[in-house]
Amino acid sequence: MTKLNKVTLNKRLLATGFAFIILCAGLIGFNHANIKVLEPSVANAATVTYTATANLNVRTGPSTANKIIATVKQGTKLTVTGKNANGWLKVSLNGQTGYVSGQYVKISNSSSSTETVTYTATANLNVRTGPSTANKIITTVKQGTKLTVTGKNVNGWLKVNLNGQTGYVSSKYVKISNSSSDAIQVVAKPESIPVLVNKKNKLPENYVPKDLVYTSIPFTFKEKTEKRKMRSEAAVAISKLFTESKKQGVSLLGVSAYRSHATQVALFDSYVKRDGYAKAITYSALPGTSEHETGLAIDVTGGNGKCAAQDCFGGTKEAKWLQAHADDYGFIIRYPKGKESVTGYKYEPWHLRYVGKSIAQTIMSQGITLEEYYYTRAVQK
Repeated sequence: MTKLNKVTLNKRLLATGFAFIILCAGLIGFNHANIKVLEPSVANAATVTYTATANLNVRTGPSTANKIIATVKQGTKLTVTGKNANGWLKVSLNGQTGYVSGQYVKISNSSSSTETVTYTATANLNVRTGPSTANKIITTVKQGTKLTVTGKNVNGWLKVNLNGQTGYVSSKYVKISNSSSDAIQVVAKPESIPVLVNKKNKLPENYVPKDLVYTSIPFTFKEKTEKRKMRSEAAVAISKLFTESKKQGVSLLGVSAYRSHATQVALFDSYVKRDGYAKAITYSALPGTSEHETGLAIDVTGGNGKCAAQDCFGGTKEAKWLQAHADDYGFIIRYPKGKESVTGYKYEPWHLRYVGKSIAQTIMSQGITLEEYYYTRAVQK
């Protein structure tokens, strides 16, 4: 990477005043409409600006062990394109990609035309004098309270303004609550292998993948139905996964792969009739928002056929093997434990989603979700 002229860089940055879409870690995130591979056509995202709070090194990678590209002055505004592990932000500088520590930047939402970013407390929540539980409690706000966030601190704590006072709250217990967050957007590129489909991003009406093929793996049933189909690339990958697992003494069976829009409509309606809408929505997707409709997802179980799509599968050797090896074949555990407020669904160790090997290994190694990989907002149940 060519070393940048610091004076020229600083002048350019200060002159242009870059803006970007706010990115939060963990359970909080925002729609990132400019990720080329995703392009979910998300509109009305909250726009804010981050400012360096000190002279700040821009590095080639997300740690102090990486080479310094340039140093920007305190007060410089930065364009952030992604959030990496360990609190480092990915930035774009004159066409180059670099990384800065999240400890030395703050939200600087100074434009009157910028949408105010608000969060809602998801539980009764302590507001403290500093960004840790060691600090004094100023007050406790009730679940559902709206909070104005004025900055992101280190270790997942958010700086808030409450009745004229400045305090800090843990990001674990808040969610974004902009009015636009309730909208369901139609994804722009449904054919993209790592496309994000969830409760906030749906497939186009009556979308049908063009490259569906029958998989070669064994299923829990004998019939040759659509449930055996996957998109061609995913079908090849799942075959390799099954072959390797068998070599290692782990027997697997497919339960359900592709599901047409019409099938999803009928399935969801049946769950609503049985359990009611409020409960059905926690474990089944509205038609158009199901990953099974992409042809890239498959539910699996152990070779004995027991615990198919049931919680008891989570403790089996098959589930443990998948957790450890699925990413080697381009798959992720799509709905991991402890991420319910991000994905919108309960833990499903049996639900595999093909995203490609590189992305799968990034997601699984960091213990994150597809939502967090793309830095979109958390999906609430």
